[in-house]
Amino acid sequence: MTAAEARTRGARLAVALDEADPVEIRSILRGLTPRQALRVVRAAAAAQGGRLRIG
Repeated sequence: MTAAEARTRGARLAVALDEADPVEIRSILRGLTPRQALRVVRAAAAAQGGRLRIG
């Protein structure tokens, strides 16, 4: 996974978390290794100003 892919998925994850959409959250993280998922979650946190907010 490239850094750009992680940022893209991270931005999508941030929106899905904001909307508390479990189906979208699962689809974004599906098929990722734990290390890749961590990169995506960190990118989502960065997209939300450093903290993950749910709902």
